[in-house]
Amino acid sequence: MSFKQALLDYKQLMKFMRPRRRLYYTGLIGDSLVNSGLSILIAFVIKDLLNFAVSGQLEDLYAAITIVIGSVVGLCILSPIFSYLYLRSIRLTLADMRMQLYKHIGKITFCAAEKYHSGDLLSRMTSDVQVVEKTYHEHLRSIVSQITMVAGSIIVLCVVDWRFALVLVVLALLTIGINARFSPRMRAIGDKLQAQMGILTERVGDLIGGLQITKLFGLRDQIGKLCEEASEEVSESGLKQGHQSGVLEACNFAVQFFSMGGILAIGLFLVSRQQLELGTLGLILYLQIGISSTFLQVGAAITLMQNSFAGAARIHQLLDQPAEPEGDRATAGLEAEPVCQEASGNVPALELCNVTFGYEPGRPVLRCLSMSATEGKVTAVVGPSGGGKSTIMKLLLSFYERESGVIHIQGKALEHYRIKELRELIAYVPQEAFLFHDSIAGNIRLGRPDASDEEVENAARMAQAHAFITELPDGYATMVGERGSTLSGGQRQRIAIARALLKNAPILLLDEATSALDAESEHEVQLALQELMRGRTTLIIAHRLSTIEQADCICVVADGSLVEQGTHEELLEKGGVYSKLHDLQYHAEQVLVSV
Repeated sequence: MSFKQALLDYKQLMKFMRPRRRLYYTGLIGDSLVNSGLSILIAFVIKDLLNFAVSGQLEDLYAAITIVIGSVVGLCILSPIFSYLYLRSIRLTLADMRMQLYKHIGKITFCAAEKYHSGDLLSRMTSDVQVVEKTYHEHLRSIVSQITMVAGSIIVLCVVDWRFALVLVVLALLTIGINARFSPRMRAIGDKLQAQMGILTERVGDLIGGLQITKLFGLRDQIGKLCEEASEEVSESGLKQGHQSGVLEACNFAVQFFSMGGILAIGLFLVSRQQLELGTLGLILYLQIGISSTFLQVGAAITLMQNSFAGAARIHQLLDQPAEPEGDRATAGLEAEPVCQEASGNVPALELCNVTFGYEPGRPVLRCLSMSATEGKVTAVVGPSGGGKSTIMKLLLSFYERESGVIHIQGKALEHYRIKELRELIAYVPQEAFLFHDSIAGNIRLGRPDASDEEVENAARMAQAHAFITELPDGYATMVGERGSTLSGGQRQRIAIARALLKNAPILLLDEATSALDAESEHEVQLALQELMRGRTTLIIAHRLSTIEQADCICVVADGSLVEQGTHEELLEKGGVYSKLHDLQYHAEQVLVSV
C-alpha cells in the first residue's frame, strides 16, 4: 500500500469524525503528550536514582522525588480532562454514524437496497462500526502516543548523547520500512475478512429467519454447513492475519532486541571508561526499551487498522448508494406528455402508456405496456406467472424507474410527485403482511401515526379484526412478535388491511392479498377487503380468478404486454388467455374437490 493510498484510507476513516475533529484531536494529542511525557520523566527518575546509588548525593534523590510528585499531580489533573474530550467525541461520532446508516438505509432506492442481503446490512451497522470504533478508541491513540513517545525520547537523547539518538533514529526508520512493507498484505486480508464477516452474518440471519423451514425439511445439516463454511473462511482469514501480524512482530522484535543489546554493550563500555554516567546509561536504556515496545505496539495497531479501513470503506459504500429523491423528479418537457382519456372523457386515476422496464439490461419484463384504472372502480390484473404483474405495482410505488413510457396518477405524471406525496395517495396490501415487533395498535397506527385509539379500533372493526384482537390477553396492546409470528396469516392480513383503512388513501393496491390463506381466513379477509375497496380506486393483482370475477375491469398481462381487457363475462366469451387460465383453475379445483 502506497503512502498516498494509506492517506486516502485515513481521510475516509476520519470523515465521520469531521464535525468533532478539533475536540477529538485535542483530547487525543493532549492525552498522548501527558502519557508519553510521564514515561520520559520516569527515565530521568531512573537516571537520578542510579546516580544517587553511585554517588550518594541527596540532590539526586530529591530531584527524583520532585519529578515523581510533579508527574503524579500533572497526570491526575490533565489525563482525565483529555480522556473525557476524546472519549466524548468518539461516543457522539459513533452514535451519529449508526443513525446516519439507519436513516440512509431507509432512504436508499428499492433497487439499491435489493443488492444487499439483510445480514450484510446488519454487519455493516454492527461489525464494521465496531472495528472503526476500535481505531478511534485504541489504535489511533496507541499510534499517536507511541509517535509522541519516540519523538520526545529522541529529543531527550539528542540533548543527553547525540550518538545514541542517531542510532535510534536509524532503527526507527528501519522499523517504519518493515511495517510499510507488510501493510498492503494486511489491508488485503482486512478487506477480505470484513467481507467474510458480512457473509457469515447473512448465513446466520438466514438460519434464524428460516428456522421453521430448516426444521420442517430437516435442513439443519445443510444450512449448518453453510454457516460452518462461512465461519471457517472467517477463521482462515483471521489466521492469515494473525500469521502476518506475528511475522511483523517478530521482525520488529528482532530489530529492537539486537539494538538494545548493542546499546547496552556500548553503554557499559563507555561507563567502564568513565565516558558515560551509569544514570545516563539507565536513562538511555529505559528510553530505548520504551521505543522498542512502541514499535511493537505500532506494528500491531497498523495491522488492526487495516480492518478499520476496510470497515469504513464498506460503510461509505453503503452511504454512497443513491437515495430516493425528496423533491419534484420531473424532467424537462414531461408536461407535454399526453394524458389518455377514457371514452367518457374522464381522466383515469391510474394510467400506464407504452411503459417498458427490465430489472436487467436487455431483458425487459414490461414491453410497451398500456393500461388504465378508472377512478373509484376495481381493476384486476391477471396473467401467467412472470408476466410482469407485480412489476406494475413496483413502478406505481416508484420503487423502480421505468426505461420508457409514461405513468400518470390522477392525471399527473409520476415524476411530478414527491416520493412522500405519491405514497400518501396509495395504500398497499401485499401478499404477506409484514408486522413489526410492536403492539397490534402500534402496527395499525402505522397507517396514520396521529390516529386516536378510537380511530384505530374503528379501522380494526371494518377490517374484521376487532373480534380476535379483543380475545387476546392484552387486546390491542398485545405484542405480535417478530414479523407478527404470534398471529395467523389471516390475522396478520386483517391487521394490514386495518392499517390501510386507517391511512384512508384514495388509491388501493392489492398484491395477491388472499392467495396464501386458507378458505376460512380468505372469506374473512375478503369481507375486510370489500370494506377497504369501497369508494376507492383499486388495482388488484390476483392469482385466484374466482376472487376478481366482480371486478369492473380485468386486464390480462402476458409477456409484459396487455393482451386482453374487459369484464369477467366478456373475457370468457372471447375464449383467449383469460378463458384458458379460468378453465385450468376450474378443472384444478374440481380435481382437489374430488380428492
